[in-house]
Amino acid sequence: MGFLDQISKTLTQGVDRAKFEADKFQKTTRLQGEVNEFRRQVDVKLMELGQRAYDLQRAGQISAPSISELASAVDQLRATLVVKEEELKVAQNDVFEEPLTPAGSAPSQSVPISYDAPPVSPPMAAPPTSGQKACASCGFQMPSSAMFCPSCGTRTSM
Repeated sequence: MGFLDQISKTLTQGVDRAKFEADKFQKTTRLQGEVNEFRRQVDVKLMELGQRAYDLQRAGQISAPSISELASAVDQLRATLVVKEEELKVAQNDVFEEPLTPAGSAPSQSVPISYDAPPVSPPMAAPPTSGQKACASCGFQMPSSAMFCPSCGTRTSM
């Protein structure tokens, strides 16, 4: 068998394998979709079965203790749900009401519009210890690996 025949055989095998893998992927994806659809249908039927059992138990046509317990739990949850829905409606309808101040009187608390703060002096530079450096802007002692000063935020030189 010649060199070109060997290359042709290898290419043919590669194409056959790629086709097989593509077909396998398509088949498994289709089957996974079908499995998921059947699971969904089972869940829907179980919900319908549960609703019918609940309705029959409430109508007195089923008297199994386990179904009675589940029906009571559903009733309690529904009652709690009604209460919470009412609380939600009240909370949604709440409106902020401005406090009433007598005419001509100032509010009991006033907030200044501007504030004249005394100037802030940078912290005193402490003598550097090993592995530390001083910020060029404010003199704060920081680790030598710091990229920004933790005191003033100035970028440091490395």
